[in-house]
Amino acid sequence: MPQASLMTWLSKPSTVSVPPPALVRPQRHEALPTPPSLTREVAKRPEDRTDRDIVVLPPQKAPARSCPPNVTLRAPTKADLPAFKQMNSLLLPIPYPESFYKETISDDLTRNITLLAFWHDRPPGGTSPSDHALEKGRLVGAIRCRLFAHPLSSSPLPPSTAEKPMLYLSTLVVLSPYRGHGIAAHLLDTLLLRAVEDYGIGSVGAHVWEANTEGLDWYRKRDFREVGREKGYYRKLNPDGAVVVRREVGVMDLAGREK
Repeated sequence: MPQASLMTWLSKPSTVSVPPPALVRPQRHEALPTPPSLTREVAKRPEDRTDRDIVVLPPQKAPARSCPPNVTLRAPTKADLPAFKQMNSLLLPIPYPESFYKETISDDLTRNITLLAFWHDRPPGGTSPSDHALEKGRLVGAIRCRLFAHPLSSSPLPPSTAEKPMLYLSTLVVLSPYRGHGIAAHLLDTLLLRAVEDYGIGSVGAHVWEANTEGLDWYRKRDFREVGREKGYYRKLNPDGAVVVRREVGVMDLAGREK
């Protein structure tokens, strides 16, 4: 189970509406640890962001992978941010700036590729008062992504994949008592399917702390390959290196995986 693809945030170029046009290169922000200098993405400038509530996205087609019936996935709202921050602070060794969370709900693109997982004591959907009390559930997991213009690393890719955007996993976390239920895999599969349909991605990738052997094993079991290493990526950790993992999107991602 991965605890995260650990990275910190950037100031970024202006966002685009869905579907995105040509993607552009971000500016480096030297005050914070940054992703690789050649990484390009779509995002919104901090000065253009607004602090507004959002509506929950309409349901989208779910992957075939099964998930416990008492787990629900949905887009984040402003009310979810305190619990989202607390969960990340418990599970991630590097803190994220306030702009990371603000953009999660204020930017349409980022909101569309972020999902929260809620655990209910029993499957939701009933009509009794006690059922309504359980409707909100407990936040137990989350995936937060970014959209990059090109795949990570310079390792060879089929031209059809190399020319497509890549879904980049900024964070993927699940509280330890709720692991082993396929929640992280369901979060990933659901967003992969959405990103293929909405943005035409050809691959998915992440940076994983080199000491996070559990996370690396989780990715390998799901057909991610190591495509590079970056020394000094996590400047506040020891060791400070990152393993770059990537997987091309295929038919199985559209059908759902059962690993």
